[in-house]
Amino acid sequence: MKGILYFLLLTLPEYLLAQGAIAHFSVWKPNPQQEHKFEEGYKKHLVWHQANKDPWSWYGWYVLSGPRNGYFVDATFDHVWKDFDNSIKPADYQADNQLHTFPFGDYLTGYKLMALPQLSISNANGLKSRFLRVITLQVNRIDLGQQLIEKLKAVYTTRPVKTFLVFKAVDGTELNLLTIFIGMDNFEEFAQTENIQDDLAGIEGKLKNQIIVSCTSETWIYKPDMSLFPGGK
Repeated sequence: MKGILYFLLLTLPEYLLAQGAIAHFSVWKPNPQQEHKFEEGYKKHLVWHQANKDPWSWYGWYVLSGPRNGYFVDATFDHVWKDFDNSIKPADYQADNQLHTFPFGDYLTGYKLMALPQLSISNANGLKSRFLRVITLQVNRIDLGQQLIEKLKAVYTTRPVKTFLVFKAVDGTELNLLTIFIGMDNFEEFAQTENIQDDLAGIEGKLKNQIIVSCTSETWIYKPDMSLFPGGK
């Protein structure tokens, strides 16, 4: 038994590295009065990915609350850095975007986050939850911020929270950001996290450090018809 455990400890970091921890997000603002055309164009762009046997998974959401209400966010997960050197047919990809999506919406920004699995509570379909509550923390120090979230995770482990995914910013935005994605199947489940600000403040007080600079919350709704996975939707 000790030999098996030793082997697992040796191979686990290599497995996590092979799996990949980098996620890339893109943010779109559909043009006023052209939201339907943007959706249809984006779906046509996904057909291009499918026809070209893109091995990446693509998730799509609309933002339901906050200053970005109405924006569309897509993301691809579980990458290592070299994946972005080998994306499928980049020139053709750009040309198809120019044809089907750019005429009906503004591409606002792209950014990359790194998954922190040791701070997360996950299940196979977590990112496909009907809603995601997206909590973004700006912190003074990333290490202290991770300590804070580790204790928040311990609190939420005692509650019926199925998806609690933590990422840190690595490119395309301020680097002192930690993002928590909390999956919900309905708004009734929102009650499990309605006092998250109080939970964070209580933990911060016990740590006796001023860690949080700002805390923002958005709710995203998952769009399965604007998502694509290898082998089909």
